[in-house]
Amino acid sequence: MSLSHELATRALALDPGGFDPTALGFARDAIADMIGCALLGAPTATTEAALLRGVQGDGPCHVLGRTERLGRLDAAFVNGVSGHALDYDDTSKSLSGHPTVIIIPAILPLAESLEISGRAFLDAYVIGVEAATRFARGVNFAHYEKGWHPTATLGIFGAVVSAGILLKLDAKRMADAISMAASLASGIKANFGTDTKPLHAGLAARNGLFAALMAAEGVNAAATALEHPQGFLEVFNGKGNYDADRMLTGWGEPLDLMNPGISIKKYPCVYSVHAAIDAVIALHDGPVPDSTAVEDVVVRMHPRRLLPHVRNPATSALNAKFSLSYAVARGLVNGTVRLDHFEDAALGDPEVTRIMELIRIEEMPEDFSDYGADVVVRMKDGQVFESHIEVPLGRGPESPLPMEMLEKKFLDCASRSLTAGGAAEVFRMLMKLDRLASLSDLVAAIETSTRPVKG
Repeated sequence: MSLSHELATRALALDPGGFDPTALGFARDAIADMIGCALLGAPTATTEAALLRGVQGDGPCHVLGRTERLGRLDAAFVNGVSGHALDYDDTSKSLSGHPTVIIIPAILPLAESLEISGRAFLDAYVIGVEAATRFARGVNFAHYEKGWHPTATLGIFGAVVSAGILLKLDAKRMADAISMAASLASGIKANFGTDTKPLHAGLAARNGLFAALMAAEGVNAAATALEHPQGFLEVFNGKGNYDADRMLTGWGEPLDLMNPGISIKKYPCVYSVHAAIDAVIALHDGPVPDSTAVEDVVVRMHPRRLLPHVRNPATSALNAKFSLSYAVARGLVNGTVRLDHFEDAALGDPEVTRIMELIRIEEMPEDFSDYGADVVVRMKDGQVFESHIEVPLGRGPESPLPMEMLEKKFLDCASRSLTAGGAAEVFRMLMKLDRLASLSDLVAAIETSTRPVKG
């Protein structure tokens, strides 16, 4: 049996009736968070450009936070772009990327047009996350370090499986869809910190849906597209840098949503720096309320979190989202890191610039907490203060984002596109997603409360 068929069989064998209610709660929260991020990104210039240049015409499917309606594939593309436009969406440790922003845009147009229930939508998402993350376990961390952007190159397999579940593909056609997706996967990390990164999400969502729709029509693909000598594994990772057996073991035991889980961002920047932000905010709220008295800052983290794009200084509002020094400086100066700190006008703050220049970054040993951080601050009077964060807030089931924070984030994000009353109602509906008779009701609530985008 080919690897694509093995993966398809395992995805179809998952029984939604046995899903842990806690996992479904994590899934519901992740979906709500992603939709909030898409409503935040809907009025951005990148989403505007995607609508202007990246779509073919009108259609029946809703675009989150917009008044336009598009065909299925175009809607998946634009919703993926807007969901990732400001890099505020969730992340997965297994994937080393952002799963929900690929899967939900891919299946939302299907759910809307096929009158899918909220629970069926939720189940398809859970299965898609499991498929993407099990695939990822066989190729990461080498895949990420090689320069691929797993959000797109691996997330597409979650999108195609979720879409295949809603389309009720059998094992043969699901395997064809997976193999076809292998030819449609793309995305390189060289484009981090630019407007192209959110295009990765939109294209992966679109291509995952496209592969599932094509397979549903009987279009086939090579059974061995993954393990072939010129297939996905050899081409993307190279010999000795993957383990296909790891893709096939442990499905649903437990679900990846439970262990290691999905991380919902508290701060609107790359998740790798969140522990360091928590650490400096703790210092700001305690012994270091005045950053002007700071003389030296050392940030120590796991080497996996300190890749080149994280070490880079902030030179634009967009790449500031990937800059450890900028995020830490903001947290130390302001005691918070907000959306408006990643706008062009915020980059010229002289005190933030001064602190950025003081920051030294050091790698901790491999056994140091994967997402943790140590921050040591020396004051001009010689005093030294240290803050250690083992697990940042929002880091999956270990340290979930409290519901009040999730709701506040959603309302802050949704306010960019929806009326205040509409945003509150949409959040209430999302919190009872598993009880919605049809996803169309949710889509209608979003559409009804959408404010026209100012030209």
